[in-house]
Amino acid sequence: MSSVASISCSKYEEKLVTEAVRKAMDELGGLERLISKNDRVLIKPNLLSPKAPEQAITTHPLVLKAVIQLVQETGATPVVGESSGGFLAEKSLTAAAFEKTGMKSVCEELDVEFINFDRVETKLVSNVGNTISDFNLPIPLLEADFIISLPKLKTHSLTLFTGAIKNMYGVIPGLKKMEYHREFPNPNRFAEVIVDIFATVKPDLAIMDGVIGLAGDGPGSAGVPCAVGTILASTDLVALDTVAAKYLGYDDNQVQISNIAAKRGLGRANLNRIEITGNFVQLEYKQYDLPSNAFLSHLPNFILKPFLQLMMSKPIIDQQECTKCRTCLKSCPQLVIEEIDDGDTVHLEIDEANCIKCLCCQEVCPYNAIDLKENFLVKFLRYL
Repeated sequence: MSSVASISCSKYEEKLVTEAVRKAMDELGGLERLISKNDRVLIKPNLLSPKAPEQAITTHPLVLKAVIQLVQETGATPVVGESSGGFLAEKSLTAAAFEKTGMKSVCEELDVEFINFDRVETKLVSNVGNTISDFNLPIPLLEADFIISLPKLKTHSLTLFTGAIKNMYGVIPGLKKMEYHREFPNPNRFAEVIVDIFATVKPDLAIMDGVIGLAGDGPGSAGVPCAVGTILASTDLVALDTVAAKYLGYDDNQVQISNIAAKRGLGRANLNRIEITGNFVQLEYKQYDLPSNAFLSHLPNFILKPFLQLMMSKPIIDQQECTKCRTCLKSCPQLVIEEIDDGDTVHLEIDEANCIKCLCCQEVCPYNAIDLKENFLVKFLRYL
């Protein structure tokens, strides 16, 4: 049976967060049981885009700080590495994310190296799965003796949930993430890519920031911050994600990424086979909004499979909120966002016919200007 520690933490106060992280690791027998003093420990937070911590889109810097301090106390050497969700040739979104989220300040305060995976050498590593032949992985990741996934508890409009497993997608540098979205537009096949990366990298531990999570049409600005109130930890990342997804309201068979990983023997995705330890008790009346696409997971496969792309929610640009910054246009894997000049004004539009609904545009939009339009048939079925 797998074990997941879940510790109560009501708000982002340094003392409370530090105590919760320590208690979570104590439930697992202590971090010193897992790493040695000469180890180089790679900590991988979720820095999806340059957002302030209070937006609940990225791992909170106080959680990172607590984990770094725990690693340092063992005598090991922590380093922090990430590649954000979007990519701009003229500007590093990852560098901006380190700055905006407060991660850079934490690393500088604790004298810890932080690594932009978009700006380091990589090496081709054979994929242990079967979606593609190999992955281009950052050398600092490959040189690490121990890897900690430090995700944020969030919904995801494409994959329904994003946690410790999907957090490892951020080890893929810049443009490659866009290529995988383009090559695998089907959500189920894309989930297999995520699991392939996870299985190839093999992170050793996950500590999840679930103090304030993100519900609704996450994982970006269209999501809604929700107070969950917990720090989770486990060496079984599949089990951790299964428990965290349960807190948001998912069944343990609803999140495809976790199901695929469990079928491959990479962890437990059955709540009956997961021991939850610690002092966190979720209030029964807590109910959060799930992504508009979550309803699709309840449809029979004979209906879903042929019409999946048609039935998924579509991203649309809110022209009132759009500032024409063109971040979405430059980050779109399919190149289906166009700049339209009608003579009087210039605006951006998404070519719906060729959009693969990967929602990269929604993830990287700095101004919350991309909404999701639910398919009318799904909306109708939801109210039956």
